[in-house]
Amino acid sequence: MKYSDKVIQHFNNPQNCGKLEDYHGISLIGDPDCGDFVEMTVYISEDNQKVEKIRYRVKGCPAAIATTSVASVIAEGMQIEDALKITDNQIVDALDGLPENKIHCSLLAVRALQLAIQDAILKRLFRKAGIVSSDAEFEQLKKDGRLNEYLGLQPGLDNHACDGSCEVSGTKC
Repeated sequence: MKYSDKVIQHFNNPQNCGKLEDYHGISLIGDPDCGDFVEMTVYISEDNQKVEKIRYRVKGCPAAIATTSVASVIAEGMQIEDALKITDNQIVDALDGLPENKIHCSLLAVRALQLAIQDAILKRLFRKAGIVSSDAEFEQLKKDGRLNEYLGLQPGLDNHACDGSCEVSGTKC
């Protein structure tokens, strides 16, 4: 399996690693016990327009590490609408390609980014609407599985944590 120079560069020197302590949104995707896993935190501008900072912790193969690194580099500083439009193909292209059997790793990075932004915006909306009075109360609502009550979703749908490949393949995970 041959990786491009850019993949090797991001694998050996991943950018934006870590966890923001003052994050606005967080995502956890993948399986930390038996496969690739990403925890991504984002800091969103006060006007809800820009992704100001991104940090992540990743466990996985070189492709998973490189795709998460490059996704954070591309998205940091972007307008939220543009960051949400980032595709796995853009991530693969930014790395000058990936081996065919590793392209699914780009889904993990993109989905983690989307979910972290979603979490940040939803938290702010819930606070603004008076549904919760603090970030801690929002986190407790998520932990208790009660977020779906407000979103009109079936129980368990907010805990979907695969790499997103089930959405592409149409198979259930």
